[in-house]
Amino acid sequence: MAEAAPLTTEEIKAKFAEVTALGIADQCKYFLREFVVEFSGQFQEVLDLSEEFKSYAPEGGKDDVRELDQTQAHRFLEKRGETMTATALRDALKDIDLDSNSKVSFIEYCLFNYKKSLQELFEEKPGNLADLIAKLEAAIDMHEEVQERRRSDEAEMKKLEALAGGTGVKAAKAKVELEGMRARSHTGQNMAEVRAGFKKRQAEKALAKGDPMAEEMERLKLEQKEAEDDLKTKQEASRQRLKDRAAAFAEGK
Repeated sequence: MAEAAPLTTEEIKAKFAEVTALGIADQCKYFLREFVVEFSGQFQEVLDLSEEFKSYAPEGGKDDVRELDQTQAHRFLEKRGETMTATALRDALKDIDLDSNSKVSFIEYCLFNYKKSLQELFEEKPGNLADLIAKLEAAIDMHEEVQERRRSDEAEMKKLEALAGGTGVKAAKAKVELEGMRARSHTGQNMAEVRAGFKKRQAEKALAKGDPMAEEMERLKLEQKEAEDDLKTKQEASRQRLKDRAAAFAEGK
């Protein structure tokens, strides 16, 4: 089969405009799917990077933001130690801002950070990548579950913070619940529970489709490790809750 001809400059510009019109999460998925071979084993690194990038968008616009302006990009790059002076920033933005719109999209940053070209992004890829794509999709699904749980927990903690600012029994109870949630968050128990649940469901799906004996052994091994991790985080959270209850009781006297 003859190789596909390289894309023209105009074709690349048109395709790039389509990608940069996507939100940050979808730009991240696009980048990972196109470079799935190179980033096998590093999916979570890039997914986490997209969350960090998104955190520099203005409050209230994080869900549909597509790019950062120069001030936001400056703060993002500075935080990552990737620009130290105004001159360095201008030079970095010159390299990153591929469509020259004075803003930086997430996929522009990925291409810059991982030293990939637009031609590489859009060139035809091998067709036998189904297994890697499936692993990537599973990583994306788990990442989204974790982020949804994190957003839910943050919203609940805001409610508890408002209640804890008052007085009386309700305020004392809210303080205990709030500190309990914070302890779980600090020990990673909340996110560990989400990941464990997701992996268990994935193992059960694989068991239904694959070799029952092999999949069952893998599932049992996974559950044993998760149980050990869960016990450790629960013990840490329990100790913290006892401290919080004692403190709340003392305040309520």
